[in-house]
Amino acid sequence: MKHILFYILCFFFCAASPAFAATSITIQETQSLTFPTIGLPSAGTTNLTISPLNSSTSGTATILSGTASRGTYTLTAKGKGGISISIDITGITTGNAGLTLSAFRGFYRSQTISSFPSSTLPLPAVSPGTPLYLGATVTADSTVPAGSYTGSFDITVFVQ
Repeated sequence: MKHILFYILCFFFCAASPAFAATSITIQETQSLTFPTIGLPSAGTTNLTISPLNSSTSGTATILSGTASRGTYTLTAKGKGGISISIDITGITTGNAGLTLSAFRGFYRSQTISSFPSSTLPLPAVSPGTPLYLGATVTADSTVPAGSYTGSFDITVFVQ
């Protein structure tokens, strides 16, 4: 049986609205969004979703080894100004055309984020920061060769 090990790396970008340039948000990755090794289909597709709430998984993929882990990113506010933030996920790559990473979901300050870009969210804490938990769905089709793949995505935070 072909299998795949898929790790997600995250690159971070912070953007501050010029009206509130005194406020900036930093992002620090605490835990990478990591998918376990899954069996690949001989035909069609298979998928695995990681929950941002507790790293639980669902989907059609068979987990062969490893542990799923939601991504944890600490957002920290610096300076004064700004009322709220919104968050977007862009620049998604997987390393193979037969792999997709989609359906990102988040959990931030007791609020579920069901799609990105997010609606308006409260500013993160100044110290020690506020965690943003991310989950997503990886989908693999039968053209993906067995192996390990490293994907990436950008997290952009907008200050309003």
